[in-house]
Amino acid sequence: MSNSALSSRRFLIYLIGSTVSLHGLWIYRVALGWFAWKLTGSEFWVGIVAFTQFAPAVVFGPLLGVFADRVDPRKASIVINSLSALNMLLLGLLTWSGMVDIFVLTAQSLIQGGLDGAHTPVRMTLLPKLVEKVQLQSAIASASITFNVSRLVGPAIAGVIIAMSGVGAAFAINGLSYLAIIAAVAVIKLRPGASRPNRSGDVWDELISGVRYTVAHKTIRGLLMTIAVASVFGRGALEMMPAIADVVYQRGAAGLATLTAAVGVGAIVSGLVLSQTTAWLNGNAVRLSVMAAGMFIAIFGINHEFWLAVPLVTVLGVTLSLCGVGSQILIQTLVEEEVRGRVSSLWGMVAFGGTACGSLIVGSAAAAFGLQITVVASGIFCVAAASLIPKHKIPP
Repeated sequence: MSNSALSSRRFLIYLIGSTVSLHGLWIYRVALGWFAWKLTGSEFWVGIVAFTQFAPAVVFGPLLGVFADRVDPRKASIVINSLSALNMLLLGLLTWSGMVDIFVLTAQSLIQGGLDGAHTPVRMTLLPKLVEKVQLQSAIASASITFNVSRLVGPAIAGVIIAMSGVGAAFAINGLSYLAIIAAVAVIKLRPGASRPNRSGDVWDELISGVRYTVAHKTIRGLLMTIAVASVFGRGALEMMPAIADVVYQRGAAGLATLTAAVGVGAIVSGLVLSQTTAWLNGNAVRLSVMAAGMFIAIFGINHEFWLAVPLVTVLGVTLSLCGVGSQILIQTLVEEEVRGRVSSLWGMVAFGGTACGSLIVGSAAAAFGLQITVVASGIFCVAAASLIPKHKIPP
């Protein structure tokens, strides 16, 4: 049997549908951040809107993990993605009708954040059921590559769509893109022998047992601490790119699309490396990647030249993706099947919730103290906090 997940027909169908949907996601994210900035001209509101995309994962993450461990992940994925499609089409219609102000945009972003938060543990529970265990690392790395290819291509498409048709069209196209992943999940079947959920116990007890398992597992606990630092101080600072592209570099939506795509290029490089081998991957490598990211964020904060910003954020894409994807691979390899959904939800809560909190903190600080000095401070805090995390080894 090949160790490559690409040899699995089930996984290939899923990957194709996911790739189309992910392009829509990045079109949406670029349009959302840009629209928030153009509506208000406020770093604070850019941070608020970014916060709403990920905040539901913080509030409801553990409960969503229990949900993922109890339901059929195929059916749950179809339902959640269908609701996401409807929400995005509604937002596109409201935007075209001129009925969207910053409060409506924030509310719609919060709804979508809730749907995305619910889908994260479902997606992470579904993936191992599509491939054999020896193919799991390849599957995660391949999914990361497609995610970041869409991060590269999606913003470029978003820039054209926004310039030609406006943000309403970008929102609607994202809604239509969900049809691809819905169709893919509808036609695939779980691999033979994949366990199906059959739980009816107390929700609270299952939630507590999942948290206890995570806290007691030193390696998983250390990885979650590392991803928390990267999300709050690393990803949180990058959520200010709509303001940076316009205020610092004066490049508008096209500049934002270029910077976002550059992050995607770096992340693709990281994914390609991880897809080849993970023999070197451990908790300390993930921690060091976060420290490197902090240094480059600080440099990005003091930079005033757009030509230098592009390679800087490309390197940031490499380091932050190494942390995000590397931690996923390690956790998915180590976690026991019966708690996979709950542990995955805690990863999502920390990764996306940290980004939400970081974007809110950075946005508020930028409005009070200045944009660039806040980004520099975020980078310094990222290095300092990551250096305090104890080294942890992967058990044999």
